[in-house]
Amino acid sequence: MIKWTFEHCEQWIHDFDRLTDAGRSHLMSVLNEKFPFNVYERHKAFRRRAIDNERRKRRRLDDVTQFYPPLVFPEVGREQPSLERCAVVLTAGGEGERLRLSLEARGYPPDALIDFTKAAFPLPGFYKDFGALQTNLTLINAIGRRYGVDIPVIVTTGPEGSTTARVIPGLIRRNHNFGLTHIRTVSQEERLHLTVEERIAWRPPNDRPSPITHPDETGGPIMSLKKTGPGMDSSPLEWAANLGCKRFLALQATALYNPELILAMAAADPDYDCVGVGIIRDRFEADDPFGTYVGIEYNGRRSVAIVEPAVRNLQTRTLKSRSENRYLPYNTGFYVFNGETPEKSDLPDYATPPKEVLPHLESSPKVGYAATDLIEQAANPAILAVPSEWFAVIKKADDLANLSELGRSFGLNTLCREMEI
Repeated sequence: MIKWTFEHCEQWIHDFDRLTDAGRSHLMSVLNEKFPFNVYERHKAFRRRAIDNERRKRRRLDDVTQFYPPLVFPEVGREQPSLERCAVVLTAGGEGERLRLSLEARGYPPDALIDFTKAAFPLPGFYKDFGALQTNLTLINAIGRRYGVDIPVIVTTGPEGSTTARVIPGLIRRNHNFGLTHIRTVSQEERLHLTVEERIAWRPPNDRPSPITHPDETGGPIMSLKKTGPGMDSSPLEWAANLGCKRFLALQATALYNPELILAMAAADPDYDCVGVGIIRDRFEADDPFGTYVGIEYNGRRSVAIVEPAVRNLQTRTLKSRSENRYLPYNTGFYVFNGETPEKSDLPDYATPPKEVLPHLESSPKVGYAATDLIEQAANPAILAVPSEWFAVIKKADDLANLSELGRSFGLNTLCREMEI
């Protein structure tokens, strides 16, 4: 471990001279405990690679042939989904700042937002004030019981010390693991937020500042499956493999699902090493905000990528499938993948578009991993086309009532009550 020195701090901490003497000592102590100088140097190298990767991605459609990716559809009338070798990953690490702010604007009392997590926030009228996370864990238990399968579940939280990492494991224990035989929680890694000059940003007060950090983005939960550490006999990937699981269904804990979507994901052809869940477009407007699945062929190599609005071009927006005569599907953020896919190689470093973290700071990218890169690394990927009505995600306070109503239409509130967790 290389410790921070005063000279290091003057060079690599933004506005270090604005801190009080006590603040400088405090920030150096925090950094030496959590982010020694060699860790900062590593994060800086990650950032540089991530920015280079994103520059290349902006040109990924230059001189390539685009094609409609392979589609699979939910099996109709199946008697038994292929659940035996599947584990479920529920991503629950988001702090839900946008939801919190919208709740505060609606006048929610402060004591209702203590230990606030978006995934577990109560849905109006749901059994025992269950949120989406509690409902999903109960649903997975119910699906397993229905088909006589113990489905292992991995719940990913934010970094150690975050509200989600502190609150969610206790919530699961108090509810007796929601009847699940095999369940684990695992935290994501944490990244330093660096300014455009690659300096560490910090939050006031000036006498006890803290470095600004963030989880390692949407791919962080996937990478956390490889994580081992204190108190861990094995990584979550190894743990699931020892239980006979080779396939992982990655779902957002902040959404509710028609059970058919989970069954369709489990039944996806195992010959595909990664299956992205998508919604086929009936039309493709120029200002469509969603990431797009598209096949890419370059120098004889074929792959499937998810391209963002700033990258796609006219060919992307006009490409249609021959059989359905419909436009390219957009990404939902749900995936099915073989355990070997993340095991054999890390996701590439990823940088977001520049983000504002403090009003006086120039916007700078956040760095981590992108779950969207999972499908691009796959050797034999496909897209599972499902109806958009099969799920909904919480973003703001207005979504809570809508999600509650949708969950009732799926029978989830009744199911939670009948399971008697």
